[in-house]
Amino acid sequence: MASVVAIGLGALLAVLVVGKTASYLTFRYRCYQDGCQPPPRYPHKDPIFGLDLFLAHREASKNGKILATEQDLFARYGKTYECNSWGSRLVQTMQPENIHAVLVGSFDKFGVQAKRLRVAKPFLGPGVFTTDGPYWQHSRELIKPMFARAQITDLDVLQIHVDRFMSKLPLDGSTVELQSLLKLMEKPNEESSELLKTLTAALRRLGLRLALGRLVTLFPWDRTFAKLASKVHAVVDKSIDDALSLKGERMTNSVDFKGNIKDTGRKRYIIVDQLIKSNTPKDEIRNQLLNIFLPARDAACIALSGVLFHLARHPDVWNKLRAEVLTLENKEVNYNNLQSLTYMKAVLNESLRLTSPANPIRRYALSSTTLPTGGGPNGTSPIYIRAGDLVTINFPAMQRDPSIWGPDAEDFRPERWASGQPSSAIYLPYSAGPRICPGKQMTQTENAYTLVRLMRKFEGLENRDLCWEYVEESRLTKESRNGVLVGLIPSGGVVEGGS
Repeated sequence: MASVVAIGLGALLAVLVVGKTASYLTFRYRCYQDGCQPPPRYPHKDPIFGLDLFLAHREASKNGKILATEQDLFARYGKTYECNSWGSRLVQTMQPENIHAVLVGSFDKFGVQAKRLRVAKPFLGPGVFTTDGPYWQHSRELIKPMFARAQITDLDVLQIHVDRFMSKLPLDGSTVELQSLLKLMEKPNEESSELLKTLTAALRRLGLRLALGRLVTLFPWDRTFAKLASKVHAVVDKSIDDALSLKGERMTNSVDFKGNIKDTGRKRYIIVDQLIKSNTPKDEIRNQLLNIFLPARDAACIALSGVLFHLARHPDVWNKLRAEVLTLENKEVNYNNLQSLTYMKAVLNESLRLTSPANPIRRYALSSTTLPTGGGPNGTSPIYIRAGDLVTINFPAMQRDPSIWGPDAEDFRPERWASGQPSSAIYLPYSAGPRICPGKQMTQTENAYTLVRLMRKFEGLENRDLCWEYVEESRLTKESRNGVLVGLIPSGGVVEGGS
């Protein structure tokens, strides 16, 4: 009996060795055929699973130093290098040519569903964030009207939320933490505060599950994740039920989920109404809403928090921007006026360059392809990518690359934007290609509007945080771990107006 078992194990080992050898030889042949060479490789202590690098990233995340750690790795091993991620080949890159190839040029050869849907399904389900192919295209079409020009230029709803936010700000110059207030701009009550905590915990858990990759299959019963998902689902389901009960009114008027009806004479595109109108099943409505809402839940307010973080530490920029804002005098703050503020655009862009809410983007190779550069001794040869390989696009590191942005790449200097918008190949806080964030223009408009309102009411913004550096807190998005601790100095002569 023992000899039979030994023979069986030996045969299995032989099959694995032959399979690995055949795969390696095929890989080497395709590299030769396409003129590819391998990029530098991270020297793992654990060559089987790459656990050492995973733990190093977890430690960096704990210390709020993820980006600095990744910049150091690129400096050591090259701007494109490969490593092991739980047994899968992972190519890390910060080179514009490779980033463009993955996001734009070879878009159809890379996807997210194989990695995202498996770990996120209990929470998010299928939708625009977790799928590829026809279902992703369907989901993408659903959200397009949300970001049409008519929606972006209509600031009436935003004004209500900004009014509420402004009412919470102290007028005596005392210290206030703005990031948390911005997160609660829409529904500042105890119930929404509790929901915010649940969402934060769920996103942290989801981020860990994504980082664990294939090891998530070893934990099929993640009770903590399931419990958090259930709480969020209950809230979303209630909102869907409210929308169903208000279906008739919502088709012709502006109605919030509390049932407050405002006859505006205009129709706003409300995605839940469109899903209800097309008789979409309730669980699919929930999945679509969560896929849209959760990944970008705080993106706009975190982006604005980043701007305020930098402005508090650069009073000269605050003063220069405020001088531009005050040229509007008491004019209505509308889309056209906001577009005329050129230094405002520079400030928003520079903040996103340094402190974008988005983390590096990971893609899964759906079929064999190549990256244009990064291989070989000189780092200029193409790199062969097999089906199943992973590629991480580290645009935050690219956006701080001195060879692109100059020796002051780490400095907050909006004046670098005086010549206009750079190529999307080197600046992509909203990603690029077919999966580019559709909310780019809306986010920029809403944040500019809020800054105008702030600068009309307050003449100064003082940093009150003892920590000068930006310490990262990374989940699905990235934000300031310490928030934005500031003092707001009321304006002596300018009366803050509404819209």
